[in-house]
Amino acid sequence: MFHVFGNVNFDFERYFSLLNTNLLGKKLIYFERVTSTNDVAKKYAKLGEWGLCILAEEQTEGRGTHGRRWVTYRGNSIALSIILHPDWIKNVEVVSILISRIIVETLKKFNVFADIKFPNDVYLNGKKIAGVLTETFYYLGKLQCVVLGIGINLNQEEFDDTLKNIATSVKLETGIYLKREEFLALLLNELDTAFLN
Repeated sequence: MFHVFGNVNFDFERYFSLLNTNLLGKKLIYFERVTSTNDVAKKYAKLGEWGLCILAEEQTEGRGTHGRRWVTYRGNSIALSIILHPDWIKNVEVVSILISRIIVETLKKFNVFADIKFPNDVYLNGKKIAGVLTETFYYLGKLQCVVLGIGINLNQEEFDDTLKNIATSVKLETGIYLKREEFLALLLNELDTAFLN
């Protein structure tokens, strides 16, 4: 099941052919443009849409940790949010580092060898290629849901002046072009195993 709002460049047939999950990624909403995928995911979380993935080609107010801005490069990046049920979370404190490790392991499948900058960033050749933003929501002291935001720079070849010294992409650093559909499906396969098995 997937819904598309606007003009997106994504091969859904290829994506679903590689997806092998119990739940994550089977329900997908893809936007051409949003403020941030986490903002959208929080609205669906109230409806109990567990495992739903929100994707966007462009974010106007994408954010990383500490309120920093996260830039999404249309057609070249992955901007993803996933709604996680509280029962899937064994330890909230380690979710971000767990996701960072899974990103690194998924990159290895494409012969890309990155490092984690504790606790929630992924670096390649000393520059950031991915970040994780975990937002937790409680009611009366009890965890209600986790919205997991993931941003990954895959194929863009130019960064603006404010970012080019600190951010990079897989393509820039390695020359390897990663198809977003393939990378996303394999990433979600690993995430599903981590949370639902």
